[in-house]
Amino acid sequence: MRPFGRRQTTIVPSLALWGATLLLGTAVTWAELGAAQDQSILRALVLRAGQSPAWQIELAQWISWAGDAAQRSLVFIGCALWLFWKKRPRAGLIMLVVPALAGATSSILKQVFARARPDVAPHLDNISNLSFPSGHATSAIAILLLAALIMPARQRTLWIGLAVIGAGAIGASRIALGVHWPSDVLGGYLWGTGFAMAGAAAARYWADPRR
Repeated sequence: MRPFGRRQTTIVPSLALWGATLLLGTAVTWAELGAAQDQSILRALVLRAGQSPAWQIELAQWISWAGDAAQRSLVFIGCALWLFWKKRPRAGLIMLVVPALAGATSSILKQVFARARPDVAPHLDNISNLSFPSGHATSAIAILLLAALIMPARQRTLWIGLAVIGAGAIGASRIALGVHWPSDVLGGYLWGTGFAMAGAAAARYWADPRR
């Protein structure tokens, strides 16, 4: 059996990221720190109907759609099924459970912080809940980065790079559509990355037997 101390250290980076998310949420919602920076960045990046090129708005909407709940669920379920097919049931189970936990806890944090959506420009996407952290950013980085970390080691650097680019595009689209503050997206990245790293640590500790 592996020593408890070694097992404990694998979760420290995730705990640090989750703690940073809570500190950021407290700072931007209750202490209202960085409000001017959030405003200025959003004003510079937000798209506006009738002013911004139509293709930019449509592209941002399509990227955001790719990060919606139904589409991201298909991605992590597909990755999990692939792992089961490759006779890696433990990794497959982690791939199913961890993104779901990331999304559920992100929704809880929205209720805790109860941050209002931006009002800098008319929203270019439908919204149905609160703002911090971004659920799209949380789930995108949790799913894509976790998949990159627990898939076969060959070309892992490439997969991690693609995961960061994909999650980055989804988060940026939420800012461009005017439905999230930049700090919401940053908080989502921190929270989701914590889950991805925790899932990867669990996959290493609870590794499938080699065949």
